[in-house]
Amino acid sequence: MAQRFYQELTVEEQTRWVKEFSTIIEEHGERIAQLGKGREPMKADELPWVRDLFGLLCAWPFANDFCEKAMRYGDFALRTSRLPVYIDKVKDALADGLVMTDASGRTVALVSPSTPLRRRGRPSKEEVAARLRGEALVLPDHSPENEKRRRIAKLLGLEVVVSGDAPREKNNAELAAEREEKRRKEAAMNPSLFGEAGGDRNSEMSKSRNDEKPAAPTAAPQAMSMGEIYQERIEEDRLRLHEVKWLCSKDLQERIDHVRAQRTAFGDAAQTAKLLADRGGTQEEIALYAKRAEEALAAYEATYAAVDDELAVLHKRLSIDQPYIEQFKSRFKGVDMEKVLYITRPYYEKVRKENPAIDARVRLLIEQDSPEYAAKIKAEEKKKQEVAELLRYLKRKDKPNVKQRIETMEKRYARLVELLGEEEAKVYRPIVDAAREDYEKNFKAKAKRASKSRNDEMSKSRNDEISKSRNVEMSKYRNVEMSK
Repeated sequence: MAQRFYQELTVEEQTRWVKEFSTIIEEHGERIAQLGKGREPMKADELPWVRDLFGLLCAWPFANDFCEKAMRYGDFALRTSRLPVYIDKVKDALADGLVMTDASGRTVALVSPSTPLRRRGRPSKEEVAARLRGEALVLPDHSPENEKRRRIAKLLGLEVVVSGDAPREKNNAELAAEREEKRRKEAAMNPSLFGEAGGDRNSEMSKSRNDEKPAAPTAAPQAMSMGEIYQERIEEDRLRLHEVKWLCSKDLQERIDHVRAQRTAFGDAAQTAKLLADRGGTQEEIALYAKRAEEALAAYEATYAAVDDELAVLHKRLSIDQPYIEQFKSRFKGVDMEKVLYITRPYYEKVRKENPAIDARVRLLIEQDSPEYAAKIKAEEKKKQEVAELLRYLKRKDKPNVKQRIETMEKRYARLVELLGEEEAKVYRPIVDAAREDYEKNFKAKAKRASKSRNDEMSKSRNDEISKSRNVEMSKYRNVEMSK
């Protein structure tokens, strides 16, 4: 059946949708935020509710294509970073027309308004009758519409107002003012790497925003694939050289200071070579300026490549290398690590795509700088891999639950307890218990069949003996009769 969007559902179906959506958000909200940051991979036991969440988000046009592809290909673990974005969009859409500001300035959710919210489709008989009487219809408190509004209010964490006038739609001036206020807040938040104390550093970085090359025009979103859209977002998130200069080494900072001169030299040499070619200059003169342009361009591009590589290594080390993180914090006191990771992530994504060996290179750097911590990381990864193998064996469905498998499952579960601890490993105990119950059930059924087979054999043997004895007696009787 084709996917129906939220606005096309009936009130009862919308209520059911909101209930399922809010249940997942309440139970797994913190975990969704962690998955959105890309810090931890999705666990196998999280797959059911993640799949349900993607299925629910398919009901919204802005998330439909992305979530339908996830449902089709099953690559949920690769797409969880976008979940918080779509969840926030859904919350904004659900709040539209429901949220209002009361007289005291509080933001509240209005339930049972005197003027029901607009909806698609024909009005009900009660609404038509109320309009003909010139009255405002007040929905009963137990109606599906009010139940839906209460659930949305709980999801948004808003106080519920039971009655009143429904919020009117905002005019263009109010919407423009809201957009401007939102833009102003975002602009105020962007340069907040060091909080208020870092204003001088941020203003210094922002002075040279226009020193770098302008962004290339992009294609329309509808003409781009998801991969291209993601790549475009990565490119947009990358800052200009002078904005990330403070994160680079001293040698690279000096090279960044010469980028403008290199670009100017490239432009001058290229322009001179072009003019000479147009005016009939000699081949030697043209080649001289062309070579200068080529060298300046190579130096200019090498600086950008060095920045990409150094920030990619920085991102990886700030993600996994705890001693390096402490050194970084002591070097830049008061820095917001979340924002630094956000700034450097596009560079890491770009370099890893071009050269996947960057992870191995970072591991080698950690081993050289902190051998003990590198050994600890290896031990944790080995433990993680062993846990994954143990769980893979416990969750297999293609093996019959025979006695030997049950014994092996018990041994591997005991090893799992050693690695994870009793509290964390007990969630997998029902898998072993279910397998044991299945084995005992099959064993009893098999024993019952064997017992029945033995009884049948014994009964058949007795019948054969009785028949044979009877035949012998009959033979003797016939011989006696014949002798007479």
